Amino acid sequence: MKTLKFNFCHPVKVNAHLIPLNGTCTKCLHMSVDSDESDLVEIPIDQCGDGNWRIELEWEYHNEWFHHKKEFGVKRNKLLY
Repeated sequence: MKTLKFNFCHPVKVNAHLIPLNGTCTKCLHMSVDSDESDLVEIPIDQCGDGNWRIELEWEYHNEWFHHKKEFGVKRNKLLY
């Protein structure tokens, strides 16, 4: 399974939005991922087709909301950064 990995300083539950950068959002993917007791969040990207994508993460910690964005590429089932 292909994943994007993000390290946090605490266990966290994130809302992840995977958005293709081809101008249409018909193939946007949304999911919630819980790190459980770990500080590592792994977002599966097996459903992302070839092309450039942006991942947007949202999470709450101590009653404050945080956001993170990162662009990545997929080509022939390989992750490109």
